[in-house]
Amino acid sequence: MSINSITGNTLLTCGSFPPVRAATTGSNINLVTGGLFAIDGVTLIAGDRVLVKDQSDSTQNGIYAASTGTWVRTTDATTNTQFFSGMAVTVALGNVNAGQRFICTTTDDPVVVGTSSITFVAQSVVATATQSATSATSFAIGTGSKTFAIQAGKAFAVNQWVIVQETSNPANQMLGQITAYTGTSLTVSVTATGGSGTHADWTIVLTNSGAAAGYQPPVGSGNVTGPGSSTAGHIATFADGTGKVLQDGGTLVGGANTITPSMFANAAVGFALGMLNGTLTASVAGNALTIAIKTLAGADPSSSDPVFFLIRDAGAGYVVIEQTAALSITVPSTATLGTVNNQANRIWIGVFNNAGTAVLGVYNSLSGTNILPWDETSTANGTAIAAGSNNAQVWFTSGTITGKAFRILGHVESTQAVAGTWASSPSKVQLIGPGVKRPGDVVQTVSNFVAGQASTASPTFVALSGETVAIMPSSAANVIRVESVGTLSINTVGAAVIQLSRGTTANTGLFGCTNTNSPGSALFAPASVLGYDTPNTTSAQTYAVQGKTTAGTLSYGGGTIIAATELQI
Repeated sequence: MSINSITGNTLLTCGSFPPVRAATTGSNINLVTGGLFAIDGVTLIAGDRVLVKDQSDSTQNGIYAASTGTWVRTTDATTNTQFFSGMAVTVALGNVNAGQRFICTTTDDPVVVGTSSITFVAQSVVATATQSATSATSFAIGTGSKTFAIQAGKAFAVNQWVIVQETSNPANQMLGQITAYTGTSLTVSVTATGGSGTHADWTIVLTNSGAAAGYQPPVGSGNVTGPGSSTAGHIATFADGTGKVLQDGGTLVGGANTITPSMFANAAVGFALGMLNGTLTASVAGNALTIAIKTLAGADPSSSDPVFFLIRDAGAGYVVIEQTAALSITVPSTATLGTVNNQANRIWIGVFNNAGTAVLGVYNSLSGTNILPWDETSTANGTAIAAGSNNAQVWFTSGTITGKAFRILGHVESTQAVAGTWASSPSKVQLIGPGVKRPGDVVQTVSNFVAGQASTASPTFVALSGETVAIMPSSAANVIRVESVGTLSINTVGAAVIQLSRGTTANTGLFGCTNTNSPGSALFAPASVLGYDTPNTTSAQTYAVQGKTTAGTLSYGGGTIIAATELQI
């Protein structure tokens, strides 16, 4: 990036100098010797605009063009009329100054370049300067009206809140509201205090302003009154409209006039959440897979730390189930759920509302390369899970249930050497939520347009040159849909056949449908092939169109599109 010197007196019309590439950070520069070196981590090139603001001789400060020799001021920051207080310049790069805006604060009017002291201060410092003041007025720490002698011209206004803090000991402080500010007189109605004693060195800052960054308001005694005693686990609420009297507000969950599960549910519906204060864990033991509900603290749900499930009801509203006891489901050894040896799988976990009792279920959406999504908008049946639960696309639940509403909680992914022998721990446990793909959703699509044609006279399948597409699956469990559409021709009487393959090795990895043209004479016709594959990897996969012919030469292409789409299972 290069921000070089320019010509033209732009500052008088825009109120600011054009940006500089870098700015000094405190070191003095020998402007006569010059040179191209690094300033604030930025290696300069000839002509770069540099804000020089830290010279020991402040009359040398200004905007210069970097050079291998003597540095000179840029033409837009050279003459007396081009400098005055309030002019701004933005710094583009640097470890310290990148993005900062500096204000010219010279007090000379007019400025005489080379004679006047030219200074630049960060805009944030200039802004906060009007949000704070100092005072030597002597006062004892206490509430009530207090009038301080301060500097004029501050950004103080009636009804604003200020922190009044002893400069030498910040523990002595007062918080109050401005009731008057005229000239150098500031009156504050103090309502809260911290510390004690009488002091005469005050720093006064507007609350919630840049000047107040790092200041802690007082929390002294007497600010708030309470009931005199409390009950563990209860919350405090205001007893009246003053904001200064507290009362025992009762328990957090379940009590009258307190936060209820329904309130939590209503807050979560808009985020499409089915579980609050809960998460999923998955573990294997004895060749069985156990999926459990835990609180966000990592414990089993309890009356003092419950998990809430939000499940659709018959009226398109929501039922809230408060889970206060341990909840899990175990897929026993030998139960495959329709999974395949050494093939990555994804098992979905749902919670059913069985007459007010939460029941967990598991579901595998993939059978072969066919994906059958679950549907939360309809009720579902659940088959009691057992050692013989070997079907895909069936809900298996903790006990048989019929026609019950459910919510999806998430999924677990694993690869088992022997299907039904749950020996390997899941590689991923994922809660459902916004952005999480559902079965059948498109994860990604990659396509390749091939303008030319590829030909072969091979009697067995060979990869057609250029007719390929590569995709990197995001999950080894997902299905890849591959399709190619183009034009197939043969130059004599015979059969021309094309089919998809994973990889480009001849007559290997073939899948999907074939497209065969066997005319009584030479033919030129549209052709397409489609297939679904489970590559079982997250490594990049190349898919190809292979062709063969019983006679003559097969040609395919001339504007082919071959596309690979990853589908969530």
